[in-house]
Amino acid sequence: MLQTLRFHLVALGLVLAFFMVLFGAKWRALLFLGVVVIAFAHGAFYVWQFEARREEPVGALQAEMRFLNYNVLSGNRTPGDAVNLIVSTAPDVALIMETPGVVEYIPQIEAALPYRLGCDQPMTCDISIFSRHPIENGRVLDIPPFRRARLAIAPMTIDGVALTVVGIHLSKPYFDEASLSELSYLRYVISEIAGPVVLSGDFNSAIWATPVAWLGRDLNLIPAPSYPATWPVELGAFGVPIDNIFTRGNARIIEVAAGEDSHGSNHRYLLARIGFYAAP
Repeated sequence: MLQTLRFHLVALGLVLAFFMVLFGAKWRALLFLGVVVIAFAHGAFYVWQFEARREEPVGALQAEMRFLNYNVLSGNRTPGDAVNLIVSTAPDVALIMETPGVVEYIPQIEAALPYRLGCDQPMTCDISIFSRHPIENGRVLDIPPFRRARLAIAPMTIDGVALTVVGIHLSKPYFDEASLSELSYLRYVISEIAGPVVLSGDFNSAIWATPVAWLGRDLNLIPAPSYPATWPVELGAFGVPIDNIFTRGNARIIEVAAGEDSHGSNHRYLLARIGFYAAP
């Protein structure tokens, strides 16, 4: 959790170091500044590793997908607004987390995105995927150790390109062993999938947190061109990017943006354009 906040803490550390110097504690300020620099460099190294994978070569663009990632909040007080957002953005695929927050509006979502995976028992579900394209043998898996149905695997074909959308909703990072177990299971599941993958969801961690950085390295995950903050909504663009979209294989996120209005959720949504390319 603190690693996710590392760059916010670095900014705070610089302010504290300034005041140390101001009040005459120059050597202590220098020592403290060294710790701050190490923390910054550690996080920056993880970001650099992710960014380096974006430079891997791809061939000609074969297909595109408009993709929505949205934790609607199970206790959403304005679910109609959230559903209007889902429908009006006109995505090819929408990954929805805490779906019970909009459960009464599922038929309205399906009118725009007719293929659904997940939430066969809507009042007790969490994750769901809605799509304009048929989902081929999709699965929703329980993630150990809590065995919650929070991992969705949705193979589909867009403009002749076979791909797999993987949606994940991880536990809060202060359940340390639990989140590590979930990531280990996610690593195993994705390693068994062939072809391009779009991995998206609520990770409850930024990419510069060590467990997510290790997941990215082990699976060769490729990040978006930017990391829009999604939580807390009160901080807007100054929050942290705990909701993320990655690709694997000959797929790249062309652009991504976070919504300015959360429409009753405690997360800002992500809207991305994803390209699928021929092998180089």
